[in-house]
Amino acid sequence: MNNQKELIIDKIEKNFSYPLKQGNLKVLEDVSLYMEVGEIIALLGPSGCGKSTLLNIVAGFEKPDKGQVVFMGKTVIAPSPERAVVFQSATLFPWLTAKQNIAYGLKLHKQKQEVIKEKCKKYIELVGLQGFENYYPAQLSGGMQQRVALARVLVLEPRMLLMDEPFAALDAQTRIKMQQLLLSISAQIKPTILFVTHDVEEALILADKVYVMSKLPGRIIRQVEVPFKRPRSISIIGTNGFSKTKREILQLLFE
Repeated sequence: MNNQKELIIDKIEKNFSYPLKQGNLKVLEDVSLYMEVGEIIALLGPSGCGKSTLLNIVAGFEKPDKGQVVFMGKTVIAPSPERAVVFQSATLFPWLTAKQNIAYGLKLHKQKQEVIKEKCKKYIELVGLQGFENYYPAQLSGGMQQRVALARVLVLEPRMLLMDEPFAALDAQTRIKMQQLLLSISAQIKPTILFVTHDVEEALILADKVYVMSKLPGRIIRQVEVPFKRPRSISIIGTNGFSKTKREILQLLFE
């Protein structure tokens, strides 16, 4: 990591209107954190605590009521391909093959055909999709669909990945494989990653730091430094350090 603050989230507050009645629901309150270049940070908290709302603000899909998000020295006011989002659902075009889905963004940006071919090949290999390029989404498993969704984002070569529980819908075995894949991608191309999860083990496997959030209104109640250097593997799950840190975070969540 380069010790440069790539992303600054500064005193964010967000309210939503109650449906069919007056007043507002405060979703986020005084949320601040920063990310260095190449860092992986997990936002961890109970369901409905505002994690995804905060991610949407960083993505530029939502605007905060107070505070600001600064990315690469500029205030975030709209979505940008520099901050690519990977959703929980793969949301692929069903009428396009895996390769065509991956190439879609490059075609929108009017890249040359040889550039599209070269980049698609690179990122298909990076996410382990060789041999499945010409399959349609309905012919692929959930894990393979999520690999396509990840490659479709990576092929645009963003500086930051914003990931909203992208492995939550997968079975346990596939989820572990996708976590390993993300660790491999991080080691090879080193994007900055902001990852939303409610799974403590997933946060500790993937992140350099874990920000634990409270129930509504969502606030940062603790920053936890993950005591495992990268590169790392899921073998850390059985260690004393992993169990101790997991216990500490669970205590925070239950308090």
